[in-house]
Amino acid sequence: MSKRIEIPVPVRGELERIVGARHISTDPAMLSAHAWNTGVGKVPGAEKFSGIWPVAVVLPGSTEEVAAVVKCCLRHKLHYKAHSTGYGSMSNACSPETVVIDLRRMNGLEIDARNRMAIIGPYAIAGALQAEALKHGLTCHIVGAGPAHSPLASATSLLGVGVTSQGTSMNARNLLSWEWVTPQGDIVRGGTAGSGCGWFAGEGPGPGVRGMIRGFCGAAGGLGVFTRIGYKLYPVPVTGPLEPTGRLPQLGLRIPDNAGFLHAVWPDWDSHRAATFELLDENLCFAMLRMPPDHIGWTVTGSNADYVDQVKRGTLPEVAQPSNDKNWTLMTLSRSPAEHAWRMGVVNEIVQRTGGRILELADEHAEVLFRNLFTSQFVPRVLRPSGGITTSFGVLDSFHFLPRAMEAGQECLAGGSLPGGKLVEGGREEHWSWPHEGRYLWTENIINFDPASKPARIAAARALFDHFAISWKDPVGLMALGLGPVMELQGESIGAPQRYIRQVKNRLDPGNASRSNEYVLPVVPKLVATALPMLKPVILSRPVLELMSRVVGTKGM
Repeated sequence: MSKRIEIPVPVRGELERIVGARHISTDPAMLSAHAWNTGVGKVPGAEKFSGIWPVAVVLPGSTEEVAAVVKCCLRHKLHYKAHSTGYGSMSNACSPETVVIDLRRMNGLEIDARNRMAIIGPYAIAGALQAEALKHGLTCHIVGAGPAHSPLASATSLLGVGVTSQGTSMNARNLLSWEWVTPQGDIVRGGTAGSGCGWFAGEGPGPGVRGMIRGFCGAAGGLGVFTRIGYKLYPVPVTGPLEPTGRLPQLGLRIPDNAGFLHAVWPDWDSHRAATFELLDENLCFAMLRMPPDHIGWTVTGSNADYVDQVKRGTLPEVAQPSNDKNWTLMTLSRSPAEHAWRMGVVNEIVQRTGGRILELADEHAEVLFRNLFTSQFVPRVLRPSGGITTSFGVLDSFHFLPRAMEAGQECLAGGSLPGGKLVEGGREEHWSWPHEGRYLWTENIINFDPASKPARIAAARALFDHFAISWKDPVGLMALGLGPVMELQGESIGAPQRYIRQVKNRLDPGNASRSNEYVLPVVPKLVATALPMLKPVILSRPVLELMSRVVGTKGM
């Protein structure tokens, strides 16, 4: 039974005056749509609804209306939670007194080609932004959630990383100026937008507080509502839409002139890492992506049945064979034939000198892989084998950690993805990896499981919890999942950023009206803060991990 309260009639009337009667709903069917809690994929069912439903859903059409809704909630002691495209469950209400602010009407999208940026609202999706940007020889960063995600949400409020980060950075760094309705309902413009100079820069003239409002993971709705931003775009030697190839479901893109696309493999992780450092030092590639071979197989085959049939017959293309797991898919973009020849020549020389080799790709496979990399369309392929995934949430640190990260990935899966295991059959580890701006490694271990199977759900939960156990006992770089209560378990080990974030939260939102379960806990007694890190050995013990896995797996991942 969901926790629900009825909104008082006078409060509903006040909200109607703000957004219009057409743009507010307390209908259970609408409320249920904003209480869907399946995470990524999963099988639908009644148990997938959140235990807490919002008291109302409002759809403001402007920043001023958002601010008025926030102030209305404060006056009547209601909480609120912003919602853009709704990928995942981070926008779910966190209390029965919550008004969900659905921002889908605020979908503005303007390209400022001269300054290589876009001015976008919360519901401008990445696929539409990229399509418009390409008309001007520009592209945008698209996080792993795919083209349907909100770049504004990712850039202001939530961790988001994508496979072209070598050439398009990451969204924590692509946020330029912003328009922000604070937790108290004040409208603040930051960066150059704060002084009327435009939207092109996040630091002066104007308040420069990106680190406070965004940080690395973002506040996930815990610091008010972001309604418009300046968003960085990147030049590419392409003007207009790329030429499609193939037929559904195997759509590809013709690889443009002066673009290189190849797939290289190495015999071991040490030589793979050595080549990576050289490729990054020379700044040769716009994108570098390491995918597990089975995921490549899902991409270059049209269906699960086709993939399984090719595995059984031994006819998988070389690019998808398990032995070629130490790989990079490399994309270069050049402005002239001469530059293209130079980049490809140096890439080939580095691959060969470090003991690697370049695999021959059939045109249709290269075009499908290119399309998925350039537009970040991989999400349907990752979900296709089972309909349910979770992830280890990744490592962001030096490429020196790469071999150890891959080893830790195997430890997490513990053979569950091998024949006879309880997870979807695949490789020994299922890491997706790529670099950020020539400096950092991002890698996360994808866990595919059958969401209709309780043993599979339990195994997936155990693999996820084992990631924490391994990272805390033997750190594998910086663990990216630093949300809410998890941060409290870290204590002072990584500088206790939660202590400072808590001060920001309580100063800006003393009543915790802008409520989020994924942000810092507003109140943690000193005794509890001291004791929590001491509990890590207990939490990481085998019986406790097994119990948590069974609880989570039974209720549903």
